[in-house]
Amino acid sequence: MGKFFKNALKVSITSLVISITLYVVIIGLFLLSVVTADVFGTVIKIIVPILILVTILGFIYSFFIKGKQKIPFLILHFISLCAISFSTYLIIVSFQDFAP
Repeated sequence: MGKFFKNALKVSITSLVISITLYVVIIGLFLLSVVTADVFGTVIKIIVPILILVTILGFIYSFFIKGKQKIPFLILHFISLCAISFSTYLIIVSFQDFAP
């Protein structure tokens, strides 16, 4: 485990893979509608904090990558953070005045 965290490139790649997997799980659950709203809400409450932490960890480790690979990883992690922030903003604004 110590060797894994010493290699910034491996941590950054793993972070991107986990982030993409979690995005696919969220979109898949939403589109397939195989779960009820309560279960979907619970899954979102669990997955989104993990997604945020993994993305921030990968973003921080991207600064320690040496060579030309640093810029693409920084950009990809930044895009992921922007997507999380924008979707959170949309949910807060769009459901602010929603009354069931």
